[in-house]
Amino acid sequence: MMNLREIDRLVATKVMGWKILEIKHTDSGVIGGFYDDGEKLIGVGEWSPTSDIRVAWQVVEKLRDRYVYMNLTNNDDSYCCELMEQDLENSSRYFTYYADAETAPLAICLAALKAVGVEAEVNEQ
Repeated sequence: MMNLREIDRLVATKVMGWKILEIKHTDSGVIGGFYDDGEKLIGVGEWSPTSDIRVAWQVVEKLRDRYVYMNLTNNDDSYCCELMEQDLENSSRYFTYYADAETAPLAICLAALKAVGVEAEVNEQ
């Protein structure tokens, strides 16, 4: 089971392909960030796709580069994200990944991780 910050970190490295920079300080805990594709440093607190739909949409856009398409639906108390990845060897075939969560951003992140072969469970939402 992971917390939201750990899932954000997995999405940054496994889905977005970013590198992690950590700077440790004994008096203030761990601070750090991610280096994006353009080598721009993004602070850890500034990028949270599990809780900010605008940031989660960056994940959706990254997946579009891999021919992954999304459906997002809501029920009474949860959201379901369905990602469909086109098979590059057979364009009429798709691989499908599902995730349910209390929020749309979290559902997007969990499905995105499944699309890259990572299963994650959340212990807080």
